[in-house]
Formats: sequence, C-alpha cells, structure tokens
Amino acid sequence: MSWQDRDEYLKEIIDQVKFFFDHESIEKELTVHLEERKEDYISEGYTVKEAEELTLTNFGDPVEIGKALNKEHNPLLGWLYYLSNVLVGIMIFSIILPVGMSVLARNPSKNIPKDDILYRINVDEKVQLDDRSILFDEVIYEKNGDLSIVYRERSTTLMSLGSSASILGYIYDEKGNEYFGGYGTSTGGLFGKAIRTVTGFPKDAEKVVIEYDFYNRYYKVEVPLKAGADHE
Repeated sequence: MSWQDRDEYLKEIIDQVKFFFDHESIEKELTVHLEERKEDYISEGYTVKEAEELTLTNFGDPVEIGKALNKEHNPLLGWLYYLSNVLVGIMIFSIILPVGMSVLARNPSKNIPKDDILYRINVDEKVQLDDRSILFDEVIYEKNGDLSIVYRERSTTLMSLGSSASILGYIYDEKGNEYFGGYGTSTGGLFGKAIRTVTGFPKDAEKVVIEYDFYNRYYKVEVPLKAGADHE
C-alpha cells in the first residue's frame, strides 16, 4: 500500500465510527501515529518510500480498527460528553475572559534563551482547516540548528477552545529536504500559543516550508529565512 493511499485508509477507519463529532480528533490521532511509525522505520534504516509502505501495511486492517474505535466512541456517551464540554466551555469563557488575554496568550518561545537565538522572523500567515484557524506568528532559528515555528490555533466551536493541532504538517527546506526530529508544546488556554521545533535545520537554508496534506485537507506556507549570516 502506497503513502498516496493514506487518506483513503484513514477514511475507511473513520467511516466505521458513528459519532461524527469525534471524527476529526480520531483522524488527528491516527495521523500522528502513522507519522511516528513512519519515522521509526526511517530511523531503522529504511528509505522514506519503504517506511511509508511498511507503515500502512503493518498498521492494521482499517475496518477492524474502525470497529474497535466505534466501540470506544459510543454515540450516547459521546453526546453527553459533547454537551458537558459545551457547558464547561461557556463557564470557562465567562470566568476567564475578564482576567485578561495577556495571561492566556503566554508565548512558549519565551523558554528559548535569547543568547541562543541566531535570528527570528515575523510571519503573520493564516490558514483554515474546517472550523480551525491556524495563525503563524514567527520562526525562530537557534545557533544549534533548532528551528521553531510559533503559531496560534483558534476554533469556532466551544468544544475545541484553546486546543492546538496535534500535527502541524510536513516541514521542508527549499530543496525539498524533510525534517522529522523535533518536539512541540502548547500553552493551552482560550487563546494559547503553540510551538513546533525541528532539529538539524541547515543554517544556510533560504526558506522553511510547512505543508499540511491529510484527509483531503491541504495548506502550504513558505517563510523566507535569513540564510548564511548571523542576525541579532
């Protein structure tokens, strides 16, 4: 099974789950697991294409996986959970909003020591995924080769207020080299920020490309970098 069949594979799983409000979260979780499994195969010495084929072949029968997930995501319990989350969201909104948005929008990039930063670039790009808006704020490049993408995610549904994307997308340089190793954190809150960091990004790269292509959803953001020189 080729990696191009991934979207159909995920759809076949999700089609078995009757509680449609959980479809998006299930898709995100499965996508993360597939990406992690793919990276594991690559770290074992397989090529990218081999890793992709092994990931989908060995992940399991999509219908059986979907049926198992459907048992876990019971529609009755799902509706009760959904309605309770709506009520909790309303309560949180009414209590926290007057406190002030500055506390809720704490920037996770503050954890990066200033002396470690080679340069930072303001981005100001926005993309839309269903009911979620992702706002890219800045790119930070460190002297050790770490590249961090700082972004915010907003949702039009109370159930998802303050959540952050499980997976931001593929991260490339302008030559098409993809970067896997890294980590991500989120501040949470109604207007929280998140950060995704990849390691070993080349100092002389001229741009970073963020591309999301999962389950018939797509966006691509390209950010020019200050390549080849030190920038304070």
